[in-house]
Amino acid sequence: MFIRLVLGVVVALVVVASPAAAHVVDPGADLQVAQSFAGVETTLVIRRTAEAPGPLRVDVVAYQPVRDVTVELAVGGRSAAVRLVADRAGAYPAVLAVAGEGPHELRVRVADEVAVVPFDVEVPRPDTWEVLVYGGFGAVGLALAVALVSAARARRVAAAASGGVAGVVLVVVATVAVLSPEPGDRPRAPGRPSVQAFVAVDPVRPVVGREFTVRFDLVDGATGLPVDDLAVHHAASGHLVVTSLDGGFFRHLHPLRTDSGRLEVRLAADRGGRYTAYLEVERDGAGQQLVSGTFDVDGPPGPDIVAAGRTYPVGRPVAVEVDTGRTGLQAWLGMAGHLIVRDRDGRFLGHAHERDMSSTSDGTVGGHGPLLRFTVNFPRVGRYYAWVQYVADFRIVTISYLIDVR
Repeated sequence: MFIRLVLGVVVALVVVASPAAAHVVDPGADLQVAQSFAGVETTLVIRRTAEAPGPLRVDVVAYQPVRDVTVELAVGGRSAAVRLVADRAGAYPAVLAVAGEGPHELRVRVADEVAVVPFDVEVPRPDTWEVLVYGGFGAVGLALAVALVSAARARRVAAAASGGVAGVVLVVVATVAVLSPEPGDRPRAPGRPSVQAFVAVDPVRPVVGREFTVRFDLVDGATGLPVDDLAVHHAASGHLVVTSLDGGFFRHLHPLRTDSGRLEVRLAADRGGRYTAYLEVERDGAGQQLVSGTFDVDGPPGPDIVAAGRTYPVGRPVAVEVDTGRTGLQAWLGMAGHLIVRDRDGRFLGHAHERDMSSTSDGTVGGHGPLLRFTVNFPRVGRYYAWVQYVADFRIVTISYLIDVR
């Protein structure tokens, strides 16, 4: 009776559980790409696509301060538009369409600013290794069931054979499972040559209070051809930090891809003097890289910096804690918080993230209280400027610090 009960359980698991598990496929993740348009910081969220041809859902997430602007979206021959309303932050949904799987381009226009965001459409389907693994487990369950039936009927030879088959299949399946890639893994290309950057501003001599464009033309260090294989990392194709030499001006922006190998963004400066633009990018299949350039802005200097002061030691990792005074922070660029540090001369720029990067399904950061914690290493003694950023109620909050490293 006991053997028959076990047999019934095994058969039920094989017949019911195995086929269901074989069809549980990770559909992938939404693609998030931060973009700085018309003075508004946005994140374009291209939702995962279950079928192609089929609908493509895109959310435009706007952060305060929001202006009255229209965001025009287009993929292939299908277009849509969303109207951002002043002071109404959050997600603005739109529905487009894709004709099939493969590479696509999302064209985004805000007034006379245009960006092209490349993305791939892949309809979820099980990999070969998944079919082998789940099918193998099903075969093991079936062989064990046959072995139990044979044992119950005193057929020792059949039971031994079935048990042996189950053992062999189990070893093969376990080997495939161990060697199979993790979900989301894909082959990585060999390391590519470094990106070289030509940095320019338009107009050539910006003036305080007037809008100008910072442009990065990226070329391959080996061929000199435009670099057009940038990977989306930390929810952006590129992270641009622009600071004045005196540390009084700071912007963390996400430039638009306006042409092959070209990233650019518009901004206005509030003080005259020397500026440095730092661009962090990552080539597909290669590591992150920081390129930079300097330019001058005409106009009077800004007021002296008023910021909290801190002291840290040099040459070893230190923990930097910031009390935001708030809970339920929203994840921005996939992180709970960002710490950007720069030395006095502008030759060093560091970018650290809150160590707890977990977030809940509604976008709020979980797992900690109002404290943001960063780990950073200051390479030399001297004065550093630091900026901490986080998001609450769809508003990007920036706190500046002066840091003395001894």
